[in-house]
Amino acid sequence: REGEEEETESEEVETRAVATSPDGRFLKFDIEIGRGSFKTVYKGLDTETTVEVAWCELQTRKLSKTERQRFSEEVEMLKGLQHPNIVRFYDSWKSTIKGQICIVLVTELMTSGTLKTYLKRFKEMKLKVLQRWSRQILKGLHFLHTRSPPIIHRDLKCDNIFITGPTGSVKIGDLGLATLKRASFAKSVIGTPEFMAPEMYEEKYDEAVDVYAFGMCMLEMATSEYPYSECQNAAQIYRKVTSGLKPSSFYKVKVPELKEIIEGCIRMDKNERYTIQDLLEHSFFQEDTGVHVELAEEDDGVKSGLKLWLRMDDTKKLHGKYKDNNAIEFLFELYKDVAEEVAQEMVMLGFVCEADYKLVAKAVRDRVVAIKRKREKLKRAQGAPSPAEPEQPPGVLRLLEELKSPLPPGGPTPAPATPGSGDSAFSSTFPLEPEEPEADQHQHFTYRHTSYSSATCA
Repeated sequence: REGEEEETESEEVETRAVATSPDGRFLKFDIEIGRGSFKTVYKGLDTETTVEVAWCELQTRKLSKTERQRFSEEVEMLKGLQHPNIVRFYDSWKSTIKGQICIVLVTELMTSGTLKTYLKRFKEMKLKVLQRWSRQILKGLHFLHTRSPPIIHRDLKCDNIFITGPTGSVKIGDLGLATLKRASFAKSVIGTPEFMAPEMYEEKYDEAVDVYAFGMCMLEMATSEYPYSECQNAAQIYRKVTSGLKPSSFYKVKVPELKEIIEGCIRMDKNERYTIQDLLEHSFFQEDTGVHVELAEEDDGVKSGLKLWLRMDDTKKLHGKYKDNNAIEFLFELYKDVAEEVAQEMVMLGFVCEADYKLVAKAVRDRVVAIKRKREKLKRAQGAPSPAEPEQPPGVLRLLEELKSPLPPGGPTPAPATPGSGDSAFSSTFPLEPEEPEADQHQHFTYRHTSYSSATCA
C-alpha cells in the first residue's frame, strides 16, 4: 500500500502544473522533453482541448531590442499558420525565469522524434519512405512560401523536421527560431553551415535558400550521413560551399533520379535551382494513383501534337480491343486540347470508367504541364544571353576572380536535355527503354475536334 501511495504521489508531482500561460489556457509540467543551446522544452497541456503541447522556453538575453521586436512580429505571424506539414504554433509571451527574461512558445507536441533521430535509429531510409516524407516537406515549404509575404524558414534541416507517430507523416518545426539563433551565435551566420546556401553568407536571400537546405536534407536522408562531415569546422564548410564543391556524401547517392534532384537543389546559382513548384511536379514526388501518362514518341520540342500513352496499374480498368503494350495511345494537341475534355471523351467512348475520370484527367494534365515546362526551360537555356558583352571588357578584378574560381564540374552551366540531366526537372519521366513497335491494327477513335485529336488503343 505504501508503494502504491508513493507512486500516486510521484505521478501527482509530475502532473502538477508548475506554470500557467497569462490567459490561463496552457499549463507547464516539470517534465523536460528536449534541450538546445538556447531553448528548453517541457511537456504542457492545452486546458481548452485537453491536448498535450510543447512548452518551449527560449533564452533571449543576447537579443537586441530590434531583434526581440522582430521575433515578436514573426511569432504573431506564425500563430495563424495551419497546415498538416507544419508544426502548429499556439501562443507566445514574455516571461522571467530565474531572473532571466525569456520568451515562452507553446507549440504542437511531436512525440516520435525527428528525421535525425530516425536516421540514427534505422541507419537506412527506404526509398518509398524518403519519397513520401520529401513530398510532405515540399508541401509544407510550398505553404510557407505562398503566404503573403512569403515565410522563409532559413534553418531547415533533419533536426527540425518532426515525425508524427500515429500517421507517420512529417512536419516542419522550429519556425521563427532563425532570428534567435542568429543572435545566439555569430552575427553573420543565421542557419546551420552544412545546410546554408552560399548566398546566405551575404545575407541577401529569398525562398531559394530553403530549396538548397531541402536538397541537403534529402542528401542526409539518402546517405544517413551529415553533409560536409568530411570538414573539420565551419570555415572549411564555407570554403567548399562558396567554391561550389559538393559534400563528399553526394557521390554516395545510388539512385540516379534522386542524385539529379539533389544536384538541382544545391546549385550555387540560386536562379538555376529547382523551385518548390518544379519539385512538386517532378515525377519522383508524384503520389502513385495507379494511372500513368507517358510519351509514346520523343518530344522534339517543336511539334504541337504529341502521341501519349495512358497506362493503368490495374489493366482491367482499361477497355479496348488491342492492348499489346497495355496502353491506350492518343494524340494530344499541347496548345489546343484540354486534359479534362480528353479524359471525358475516353469515358464516353468506353476506354476508361467514369470513376477514373478525375485521375485520368490529372495524369494527362500533369504530363502536359511537364512537357511544356521542359520546353520552356530548354528555350530559356538556348536563348540565354552570353555573359560577356563585347563592348565592355571585364575589369581586372573580375578576370582575377574568374581565374581564381573556375567552374566546378556539375556547376551552374546549363546541361543538355538528356534523360537524367540535372537541368531538367522532368528528364527522368521520358521513356529510357527503346520504344516498342506499334501494333499492326489500331482502333482509331475521334474526338469532337476531329481536325487535331485522335486516339488509338495500342
